[in-house]
Amino acid sequence: MRDPFTWSFPVGRIFGVTVRIHLLFPLVFIGLVLRAGAMKDVIPGTWIDVVMLEALLFFTILLHEFGHCFAARHMGGEANEVLLWPLGGLAACEVPHNYRAHLITAAGGPFVNVLICVAVAVPMALVIDPSLRPTWNPFWYPFRVNAAGEIALYRWNGAEFLTANPAHLILARLFWVSWITFLFNMVLIGFPFDAGRIFQSLLWPQVGYRQATYYAVTAGFITMFVLLVVSIIWNEMLLLLLAFFTYTACRQEWITLESGGEESLFGYDFSQGYTSLERDEPPPPPRRKRQNFIQRWLQRRAARKRQKEQEREAADARRVDELLQKIQSHGKDSLTDEEQRFLKRYADRMKNK
Repeated sequence: MRDPFTWSFPVGRIFGVTVRIHLLFPLVFIGLVLRAGAMKDVIPGTWIDVVMLEALLFFTILLHEFGHCFAARHMGGEANEVLLWPLGGLAACEVPHNYRAHLITAAGGPFVNVLICVAVAVPMALVIDPSLRPTWNPFWYPFRVNAAGEIALYRWNGAEFLTANPAHLILARLFWVSWITFLFNMVLIGFPFDAGRIFQSLLWPQVGYRQATYYAVTAGFITMFVLLVVSIIWNEMLLLLLAFFTYTACRQEWITLESGGEESLFGYDFSQGYTSLERDEPPPPPRRKRQNFIQRWLQRRAARKRQKEQEREAADARRVDELLQKIQSHGKDSLTDEEQRFLKRYADRMKNK
């Protein structure tokens, strides 16, 4: 049977990026709608509010992930796939191995959320009602408060304003969903959140890639414990699943750091202890634990990324040889603008290794 994390289906290709939706996304969507309709003493029609919020969340997360994709391409990288699932989205981006490229790519998603909030706040202030305050309170109640379908907005002086105007409903909820997405990604520090990668990128030039990744992984484990406690207090299953996913992502990064090679934290494996060098017979190999589906997906994704990187480096090296021969035969002025930019990017990448 295929890995459950790969149970997704494509819905289209936009700007060269394939958009895929995990099968759990529509199932969770339906479950939340049914829960809203079956809750005791719920205001009739609340399920309609859930449908609107889920649709706006889908739209916001999609734009958020495209922000990562466009930022990666701007930094000379590649982005060819976006996966949307119940806990958010994942953008398959490959960027140059330097802190600036990683920083810009990680910040691209939250930056799009800020643009959405500005694009919503301006018409609310200038066209609809200048006295209305944007719904920036993360604990704002986005559902109807009475049978008329009205929601509670607030003016700048703190006075409550009830409205069922469709424009008010859509704009207020869109601002709130985008703002929540921004806060969610910028407050939770650690992998796999944007704040964790921004944190890693900012530390990278100070302490190096490996140590910066180690600090980001540690912050991710702390975030996982916070999410776990909050999920128990609020009795929220999705936060519990998010805590599990955070643990899995951080653990995979930790394993990558300690596994040796270019991205290893220590470079060697001392898990057997220094006395193992003195044994006459090699110790029996430790029994490997069976990985869960998220760990296997992350491992396969890392392997594909390494393979693509090796293929790209080989192709770039061949092209550099061709361009150097061209310079030797016809001079540097014979290079086109694109070829000169390519040589500069290649030289910068080799310098940052």
